[in-house]
Amino acid sequence: MKTLLVAARRGGATFDRSWTFRHDDDHPDLMVEVTRLVGDPDTTHSCDEYAPTMGETEFETELSSLLRSASRSGIGFDRAWTFRCADGIDLMVEITRLAKR
Repeated sequence: MKTLLVAARRGGATFDRSWTFRHDDDHPDLMVEVTRLVGDPDTTHSCDEYAPTMGETEFETELSSLLRSASRSGIGFDRAWTFRCADGIDLMVEITRLAKR
């Protein structure tokens, strides 16, 4: 997830927003929110400077694929992860399971 976020950021993707992924199969419908946080230079570490660069459309496609793989592997959602980076752009990712419509 962290490498995906870094690649998207390097490609100009906009954060502080959400993406919704609705599936017609057995994968859960999910909403992903990515929020920029204020960094703390004493607790941060460098993000992968060699991460690829990807645009927002590719980011959304890769994020959907990652969520499907995570669901198949039994990763739980309805939680948040924080990724701290020394470049001052820390990110929090919240993934929420949505009710079927």
